[in-house]
Amino acid sequence: MANEYVYGKNSCLSLIDKGKDFINVYIQNNYLDKKILSKLENNHIKYEYKDRKFLDKLTNNANHQGIVIEVEGYEYTPINELLNKIKDVENPLLLMLDGIEDPHNLGAILRSVDAVNAQGVIIGKHNQVPLNSTVAKVSTGAIEYVDVVQVTNLTNTIKLLKEKGFWVVGAEANESCDFNTLKYDFPTLLVVGSEGKGISPLVLKQCDYRVKIPMEGHVNSLNVSVATAVLLYGIYLNRRK
Repeated sequence: MANEYVYGKNSCLSLIDKGKDFINVYIQNNYLDKKILSKLENNHIKYEYKDRKFLDKLTNNANHQGIVIEVEGYEYTPINELLNKIKDVENPLLLMLDGIEDPHNLGAILRSVDAVNAQGVIIGKHNQVPLNSTVAKVSTGAIEYVDVVQVTNLTNTIKLLKEKGFWVVGAEANESCDFNTLKYDFPTLLVVGSEGKGISPLVLKQCDYRVKIPMEGHVNSLNVSVATAVLLYGIYLNRRK
């Protein structure tokens, strides 16, 4: 498993707060963020000062904000471990992503998942962006708190979840009802597909419900991370009622 470089203030703060083991911590010369420095020192974490060119090279010229932490590659949560973890949760909410290839979208989605306190995200091994440093940066630390499961076959995983009592809700524009019409008073697996292709046919066939976001403007679609946030908050607010 290749090492990853996590960068940016919020992402690095989350790593430090979680007590992760670091391989290396690099700080830009003349770094002035006292909060980061005090946390590193209070946790007895060693760090090295480097010039900006060094950090730019590690992050492919990303906006690293003067701090880069080298860690082992991101680990995924096994599906059985996640199911055991949520076995006592009443009406758990899981999100399945089918073919999300943009790391910025995945990072933003993880941020929304954490915000509504959903229990986890399931992604496929193929045609899907994996967890990486860009995802971590965009998630602003949420990647450290959200359980992400990577599976070989999404359809088989859905069948397993159905056996565990989950109902499957697919985000699909055609032949669908307004997402607000459901009560979501059951263990819910929300499935979201890519912007271009949507949910793949085999996965869509497994959905118990198909829902859509009503829109009245001139465009007929939303960015997938925005749409996912709307759906997650719809479920969250519906359940709060």
